[in-house]
Amino acid sequence: MLRQPLTAITGMLAALLLFVLSGPVSAQSASEAEAFVQREAQEVINALQAFHDGELDESTLRRNFRDRVDQLADVPRITGFVLGRFRRGADEAELEEFRTVFREFAINVYERELGNYAGQTLDVTGSVTRAPGDFIVRSTVRARGNGEDVAVNWRVMSGDNGLRVVDAEVMGVWLAQTQREEITSIIGNAGGDISAATRALRQRTR
Repeated sequence: MLRQPLTAITGMLAALLLFVLSGPVSAQSASEAEAFVQREAQEVINALQAFHDGELDESTLRRNFRDRVDQLADVPRITGFVLGRFRRGADEAELEEFRTVFREFAINVYERELGNYAGQTLDVTGSVTRAPGDFIVRSTVRARGNGEDVAVNWRVMSGDNGLRVVDAEVMGVWLAQTQREEITSIIGNAGGDISAATRALRQRTR
């Protein structure tokens, strides 16, 4: 069974993460990657605060939220990575069903959990360039009141659609790798049947 995300940020990126290191990469800078994380992640937090303040209705929030997910995360890369070796040679219709259900799983978890961060501030504190177009962006989610700040590292990669988040580290755990291990375990225990993971995720979105 997939483990329940520990925080709003983990909830978001358990659904958004994971990468396949393939395809053309454009040479964007570390400063651009930092600005991307600062802008896109804070926009989501601000929208949630607007909802809590009564400035956005629920339907508008959900519609904007789904658009923001696609701006922030590279969902196709994420779904490819979580399937690991089982992606190779798989039936395309089966893969497409998994991608669809995985995205909904991610969005549902994000919507349930991220409300905890409404009104908080995300501060980017620096970055490391791993390779051209491949960055680790460091940030801190500043807590309200007596809450504890949360350090989050974001792996950001550049591709055909610009910069996208492909993984994140919260409390020392890289979430993409964790989700990959859990999903490939489900598929492996089912004799390589990807639909077993699809069914497990679908159960979690009901």
